[in-house]
Formats: sequence, structure tokens, C-alpha cells
Amino acid sequence: MLNPELASTLNIPPPTSFASSESMALQASLALWSALTIQRISSSPDQTKVVFNLADCIGCRAFRGPDKADVGAYFTAYFYPFKRRWMSTGVARQRVEQCFRVALAQDPLSNLQEAERWAHAITDASVLQAPRRDGVVYTEVRRPCRVLVLVNPHSGRGQAFQLFTGHVQGMLTEAAVPCTLIITEHQNHARELVRKADLSQWDALVIMSGDGLLFEVINGLMEREDWQEAIQTPLGILPGGSGNALAASVHHYSQ
Repeated sequence: MLNPELASTLNIPPPTSFASSESMALQASLALWSALTIQRISSSPDQTKVVFNLADCIGCRAFRGPDKADVGAYFTAYFYPFKRRWMSTGVARQRVEQCFRVALAQDPLSNLQEAERWAHAITDASVLQAPRRDGVVYTEVRRPCRVLVLVNPHSGRGQAFQLFTGHVQGMLTEAAVPCTLIITEHQNHARELVRKADLSQWDALVIMSGDGLLFEVINGLMEREDWQEAIQTPLGILPGGSGNALAASVHHYSQ
């Protein structure tokens, strides 16, 4: 839970009423603390309360609507909570989008600034709610985090690229993470690239493939003249192979 001193540092807004995304005529009261609580405001005594875990939030953005005559502004939060699959006993992360309209004043700029304040507060608070393990040292990458994504199109029976465009690319956009995508063309392509590349362009390297492409990247980093600095570059693994044993192990021990 966020302590009061930390909450003031994050500039967390007080509980406020906005129009909800389900019906812009329906009012909802939002409260942000260790979770985002949405309380529907209605004449019914049975008001609906929805609580979203900030650890499931990957991003939040503020924006103006397409109608120039609309003085309101909007902010949308993107969550991926675990939910039960349809016709299955298993659970999986499923996308939930929550959008709210801010029209507290007749000044469009004031409304946009308030929407931005909520978007920044939700994003900052969600970072602090990320799972942590005792005894593990964590270092935050810069925000926004610029990433180089390397995808082996032949991994996972040729489905790695489709997995990236169908699932990962949209999540990176929602998280406001700018990325450079490179599709590897041959064996040791990634190794050669990271050995010669100007790594200052990116804050992290993300590999979507089986275990082999990750080993290529590590070998390429170790072959650089500045290898001691280069090997400090954060590496991300997205399971895009057939077995994904290494990605599964990293996920298991990170919980």
C-alpha cells in the first residue's frame, strides 16, 4: 500500500467524479491509492464498485476527443488482470480498458491538464505496485523506455512475428514504450547487430524467440570492446519459440 508521504510525492488526485466509458452519461467516482477504485454513481442503492489492481496496469494516457466542440478531455487506463477463460477452468491475462471523460471546467486546456494529472498518477502508482522479491536488487529503466525488439520469424513454428504484432505491439503502445523492431534474417544476425550497434539509442533489448536468439545477443554484447558496460543493458525475454524453457524459468523465479 502507498504511504501518505509517498502519495503526496506522486501527486495523487483526490477522489473525483467523471463520466465513465461504458456510458458517458453515467457518472463514476474514482479513488486512487494502492488500487484504482471505480464507484458508479446512481440513484440505485446498490451502487457498483469495481477495484483494479495497479500491478495489472501497464499504462494510462490522456488525450482530447475527436470532436473539437467537446471541451472535455479523456484518460484511458489499460489493465491485464487474470480472468477465467471462456469455457475453461484455466485463467489468463485479459485486456480491460477503462476510459473516463474529464469536464470539470469549460476550459479545454484545464480539463486536459486534469486528465494528464490522473494519467501520470495512475502510471507512477502502478510502477510502485509491481511485484518485488525480498533479497533482489531492482533498478528502474528510464521512462519512457526505448527498446530494441529482435524477433526471429522462424521461431515457434513461424508464428513469433504474428505473436508480436497480434499481442505485444499493442501493449507496448498502451504502455507508451517506443520500440525499434528488427526481424532477424539469418543465423547470428542478432549477434552481429548488437556487437556493432550504438546501444545508447535504446534503454533495453527485448528478444522474442526461443532460447537461441537470446544467446546470440549475449554473445554479441560480450564481443564488444565496451563489453563491461554493454552487458549491463537490460534484457527482456518474450516467449516466441516452441519450448521457451528459459523464459518459463525466468518467469517462475521472478514471482
